[in-house]
Amino acid sequence: MADQHRILVVDDSATQLIQIRMLLETSGYEVSVATDGVQALAKVKEQLPDLVVTDLQMPNMDGLELVREITTQQLPVPVILTTAAGSELIAAQALHAGAASYVPKSALASILLPTVRRTLELQKAAQTNQLLASCLDRTEMSWALTNDQSLVPDLIGRVESILNELAEYDPGQHMQIAMALDEAIVNAMIHGNLEIDSELRRLEDGQPYLDMIDARLNESPYGDRRVHFRLVADREGVMFTIRDEGPGFCLDDVPDPTDPSNLDKEGGRGLLLINTFMDEVKHNEKGNEITMIKRCVSDLQESPVAEESSV
Repeated sequence: MADQHRILVVDDSATQLIQIRMLLETSGYEVSVATDGVQALAKVKEQLPDLVVTDLQMPNMDGLELVREITTQQLPVPVILTTAAGSELIAAQALHAGAASYVPKSALASILLPTVRRTLELQKAAQTNQLLASCLDRTEMSWALTNDQSLVPDLIGRVESILNELAEYDPGQHMQIAMALDEAIVNAMIHGNLEIDSELRRLEDGQPYLDMIDARLNESPYGDRRVHFRLVADREGVMFTIRDEGPGFCLDDVPDPTDPSNLDKEGGRGLLLINTFMDEVKHNEKGNEITMIKRCVSDLQESPVAEESSV
């Protein structure tokens, strides 16, 4: 339940603190606040929250430094950034440093709560499996998923258990893998198979977007399609392939996912996170399949994952 989760909100703007706090508390979360990274880090150490939502540009210690400290000190808490125009470069650096996701301040009302809920779900899935014993050398698995988004956290939890047995990713890397998978799989379901336009999210607090999803889940051919998920992993890294059965899309129509200046744009947000969190990302020509590689070591030439990715 939402009221079981404690969230630390960090921002030097009283107005932003009030806005974010109201959004979260209205949804049942327990919220504490800090006005800079120094205060936030002290609070994280004193009582570990379930999630940190932080601004980037703050006095004393900014959001980037806070993310770096949380990662360096291996504090097991995911961080969501709130980004404003002009902070794109530092936001990109913070994502590389270990932040789990980001929300443009221009879209707080529509994106913050879904991002918080999903991050907490994925964090729980990762924590549940971190004590499994290590005994595998290599594994390959595949699933054919329906378009039910509730399957995704459970699938990612299964993936995390496999990676815990195989590769030495730190908690921040596990969270980033989970976020990238969530973005890619949900994108394949909603935008690939169901062919839902993300622009519907902007209308009437996103209700037309949700209504269209519900309608197409029960409509052919949309609801009959599957998402094909394949994992190949060894002790050096992992390769994920995700393919939907929709018509595909043209990558040229999406803002450049490697350009930090596009951080404040809602369109292409998922691809930007995926390209930030993964070491290698490829798309097929049709635009309905994505391959993502996350390395555990720098040299993968002897790894089956590396060999497959070069085919």
